[in-house]
Amino acid sequence: MVRRPTAPHLRREFDREAGGYDRAARASMPAYGDLHRAVVGGIPYLPTRSFRVLELGVGTGTLTALILAKFPHAEVTGIDLSPRMISRARAKLRRYHDRVSLLAGDLSGFPGGRYDAVLSALAIHHLPDRAKWQLFRRVHRTLPSGGYFGDADDHLPEDSTFDQRYAQIASGLTSPRPDLGHWTSPQEVWHEHEQFDHPCTVAAEMAALERAGFAHVGNPWRFYGQAVVWAYK
Repeated sequence: MVRRPTAPHLRREFDREAGGYDRAARASMPAYGDLHRAVVGGIPYLPTRSFRVLELGVGTGTLTALILAKFPHAEVTGIDLSPRMISRARAKLRRYHDRVSLLAGDLSGFPGGRYDAVLSALAIHHLPDRAKWQLFRRVHRTLPSGGYFGDADDHLPEDSTFDQRYAQIASGLTSPRPDLGHWTSPQEVWHEHEQFDHPCTVAAEMAALERAGFAHVGNPWRFYGQAVVWAYK
């Protein structure tokens, strides 16, 4: 039986990775930028409008910066398990300090209140499925009619044959990359992180969002094991 790391273990791991996370993420995920742009593209509001955003799993603030730059009147409340990730995010988001508030804590413990949009990138797959489905129900309750939830994340293929093929492709990415830090290849990054991950299929996530009450759920973007899901209340 595989023992999964607890929240304190996860926090220590991501605190450890915070300093080199941006370089390693871009080096190990060829479509890293496209994934972030795709989830922001689902926001249904005009840039001239003021609205409130909740971000689940801020990390180093990459998605946050994209939201704040594209929507100059938006305000973002972000939560992340890792205090060191949040410290990196605060430095990256210094120019937006009056429109962003970052908090340390579990994704499921996000501050109450009403948000017009909830976004997440590369975070929710760390939760077991039951915790994901509970989170989706809480997100639905916090949004107004027409509100948006966007999730850009790692997902399992519906057919395990494709998972094997993705692994074969990854095994060919063996050239040493200085941006990967202590890892020697993208595949090594992915394998190390598997111990922290509970990805589900896109179909399972979309079905859970529909059960949570979202009226319109779709998958506008996919790249191998990564996908973006849009859901509107």
